[in-house]
Amino acid sequence: MDGLVARLATGTAHPRGFDFHLRFAANRHGQNQRYAKQRKRPMNKWSWMLLIAAYLCVLIVTAPASLLSRIIDHASNGRAELANTRGTLWRGSANPVLHQRGGGPITLATLHWNIATLALFSGKLNAQLQWDDEAQSAPMDIIVSPGQIELRRAYLPLSALLLDEASDFLKPAQLRGQIIFKSDSLIITEQGVQGTAAADWLNASSLLSSIAPLGNYHFTFSSSSAGVDIALNTTSGALQLAGQGHFSTATGLAFKGTAQAASGKEEALRELLGHLGPEERPGVNTFTLVPARGR
Repeated sequence: MDGLVARLATGTAHPRGFDFHLRFAANRHGQNQRYAKQRKRPMNKWSWMLLIAAYLCVLIVTAPASLLSRIIDHASNGRAELANTRGTLWRGSANPVLHQRGGGPITLATLHWNIATLALFSGKLNAQLQWDDEAQSAPMDIIVSPGQIELRRAYLPLSALLLDEASDFLKPAQLRGQIIFKSDSLIITEQGVQGTAAADWLNASSLLSSIAPLGNYHFTFSSSSAGVDIALNTTSGALQLAGQGHFSTATGLAFKGTAQAASGKEEALRELLGHLGPEERPGVNTFTLVPARGR
């Protein structure tokens, strides 16, 4: 009995049990440290991933408008770009520039755009376009989805220099003026175009005539199963134009029309009429437009 009391007093009672408790406590402490390290590692990894994602979001949101110009230049094979870009990729302004085949650039009015970022998550690009200093009643909507482009309230102020692109036959006439293209709704797919549109050629002129302006003209475009039907009529002016034609991606442009001078303007328009085509009947010349040759 005295020996047991002595061992308790010296702490030597049950040495094996005491040693077991020490080892158990040490093992548990080591396991807790390992668990803590394992829990820290994935948190660090996720933190880096979130930081990188946030940085990429900032880069995308603040991407300059000049990036859109590079995208358009690449998509059009160098036929179009944006000049004087301001703002960001998502909300900005610029002057669209169209490059003619073998000719100089055509710079259009300032265009403002606003791209809806949320629509991108549904696989669509939805943008509103507004021109500066133009009689545009409401912003134009453009909706791009896989295999389809939809235009709503389309409004495009263009230069008559683009008529040179329609046919090489028109290039020597060096036609001038402004063309306003409008459409309530157009859908463009790989199969063709759906919808109707109109264009007004205002203050038309030509270097082959001293009369300026020659007149104002109206085009209508109607989609069909085979392509787009085109009609031309004169609104007013010394040069009277009329014609009909057709355009398809397979065959290009085929258009036939007539041209004649208003009473008293025959002499001033003689050179231009002679260039447009042969005289079919007294005072009436015919002209035919065929697709312009590629580069």
